Amino acid sequence: MLEYVQRNQESPPGRGLYLYEKFTDPPGFTAYREFPERVAGYADAFREQGVGPGTRVLFPFETSTPVIFSFLALLEIGAVPLSVKPLVMNTPREPYQDFLARVARDFGAARVLRVPSLATVDVPVDALPLPPADARRPGARLRTPGDDELAFVQFSSGSTSFPKGVPVRHGRLRANLTMITRTDGRTPEERVSSWLPLYHDMGLVGGMLSCFAVGCDLLLAEPVTFLFDARGWWEHMARERTMGTVIPNFAVDYSLKLMQDLDAEELAAIDLSGTRAIYLGSEPINLPNLRAFSELMAPAGLRSDVFMPCYGMAEAVLLVSSRPVASEVRVVTSPSGVPTISVGRPMPEFTVRLRDEDGRVCGDGELGEIELAGGSLADSYFDAGSPLPGDGGFYATGDIGFTDGGELFVTGRISDRIKVGGQSYFAADFEQALERLPFVREGRTAVVQADSRIVVLAEVDRPAREDVEGSRARIVEHLVGAVGVTVRTEDVHYLRPGQLPRTSSGKLQRRAIVRSYQQGELEGLTLDPPARAGTDTTTR
Repeated sequence: MLEYVQRNQESPPGRGLYLYEKFTDPPGFTAYREFPERVAGYADAFREQGVGPGTRVLFPFETSTPVIFSFLALLEIGAVPLSVKPLVMNTPREPYQDFLARVARDFGAARVLRVPSLATVDVPVDALPLPPADARRPGARLRTPGDDELAFVQFSSGSTSFPKGVPVRHGRLRANLTMITRTDGRTPEERVSSWLPLYHDMGLVGGMLSCFAVGCDLLLAEPVTFLFDARGWWEHMARERTMGTVIPNFAVDYSLKLMQDLDAEELAAIDLSGTRAIYLGSEPINLPNLRAFSELMAPAGLRSDVFMPCYGMAEAVLLVSSRPVASEVRVVTSPSGVPTISVGRPMPEFTVRLRDEDGRVCGDGELGEIELAGGSLADSYFDAGSPLPGDGGFYATGDIGFTDGGELFVTGRISDRIKVGGQSYFAADFEQALERLPFVREGRTAVVQADSRIVVLAEVDRPAREDVEGSRARIVEHLVGAVGVTVRTEDVHYLRPGQLPRTSSGKLQRRAIVRSYQQGELEGLTLDPPARAGTDTTTR
């Protein structure tokens, strides 16, 4: 990574990092030409505070220039940043303090970077102050770390357990960055926009480091900037003529909701004809919403083939497969009978196979667990004694999918699987169908299987709460038509806002949801005690 930063010192003076607080305001700018001397100056300041090679630093990764320089400076020293979420708006302080304390304890952190969001937080280890903003070492040249040297530790999503540390070594980071930039074909003269959080692999590797690797402009903002002004972000993309971005499916759903009332004239004023590559991943893709958004944005010149559904994970640094740039999105019917979107062919550096529940390797069109070998896959989790790959050198991802014509289709997590009469369905099939109902709040549903029953948990608008029985009946009828499965009316429950536990990246923690439901900890508006275990009342 550092060699890219050093090489970018030869970039034109106007090329670099543009940091936005609002999309409508002028950004802060730091030229790539300045990066080496500023990174070296930060590294000198950290050394003076006792940081050396191998020092483990708990690193709450805020989106700011000083924090970005601090990250690169720790790499320059050979210290190990443990990249974790910062304390963000509306996050309870005590659980966050407990989270930091557990990461520090489990992974041997010696220091914690004192970022602004930690001002009111009791930190578990000695604080490491940010260097002075003007710290520089003129004429500095950054080193080139060896392939096997540890660069940083990122963390899995934590959807089924406490997040696991994934060691990212420089050689595997370089390899995955090559996969990303080769797939979208970006050049140093182009521009990329990102508002994804930097503590998450998609934002750090896909959004930021990929730009440093190529030397193209990075137009960066905090996630909250997009949440407050989704339309403004697309207008910003048009105004700045960005070639692309990397987003989760949520961004399409959210943008569609907020922009669907714009007329063709308003949309035509947003010229997105220069955008050609949008990586779309992180969570199951809502195909009807993607189609609706593509149709909506057609007057803006946003072509449907700019979307690149992809598949990746922290354990592989990031990217595993992607649709190529400028190729039409392909959809086929899954073995469960549900339309499913292709995430492209796996990168040639990886070997991918799928195995069914009996351990048999699957053929085309057969549902199985996705397993990986080779490529940029980590050898093990951080500080774990056992290797990450298991049987035959393959890592079992916990994701379920199938192949068709050499392309990969991901249907859900093992923990998301719902079995009905020997047939496998996935929670996303139900949830995306539910959210097409006008009274169900988008992104606020969870469908789980508990005690052999399919349980629907949803936040709904006031009319549905006022007509509970009628709206529950509509949900049951809708799911029969959309998924082909009957859910009992009494298993449809309406929740109060914020009751569904999620990971730091927004994914549902389904095991925790099932446990809370079974233990009666969810206080829903229609929530009755669950029936005794073993009562299977679900029918096709």
